[in-house]
Amino acid sequence: MAGTWIVTWEAKNAAGEWEDVLGGTVELNTYNTAANVPTEMWLKEGYLLNTAIKVSTDYNTHTFKMAEQTISVNPAMWGDSKITLDVTEGKVLAGAATTPSGMPADSIVFFVNIQGDDTYKIAGFRRTGFPADEE
Repeated sequence: MAGTWIVTWEAKNAAGEWEDVLGGTVELNTYNTAANVPTEMWLKEGYLLNTAIKVSTDYNTHTFKMAEQTISVNPAMWGDSKITLDVTEGKVLAGAATTPSGMPADSIVFFVNIQGDDTYKIAGFRRTGFPADEE
C-alpha cells in the first residue's frame, strides 16, 4: 500500500457530479510509520493538506481510514491553522487504474471530510516513472 500516487481532488458540483477542484493532479505519498506495523500508515499530500496524517490500515483488504482527527495546516489555504478531518472508504486496488500512457497501475481512492462540512474524493494511480504518465 506504500507508494507515490498521482491523484486528483474532486468535489460534488451543483448537479451532484464529481469534478476536479484543482485543475490537475498532485502527488500523494503513503508510507510506513516508524512502528512498521500492518495496522497503520502515513498519508501525505503536499498541496492542500500539506501535512502527513496517520491512518488505520487493513492490509488483508487493502483498506484504510481515519476517524475525526484535528491537524495543523497552512492557514493561508484554510483560513485557520487547525482543521478536523475524517478519511473514509480508503482502498488500494491492484492493477485497477489505467495511466495516461495506457499502462495498468494500482489505483487509490478515498474520501476526506473537512470540518464535518466539505467532502472531497481523492483518486488516482501509483506513479510509474514513465514520462508520459507525469503530465
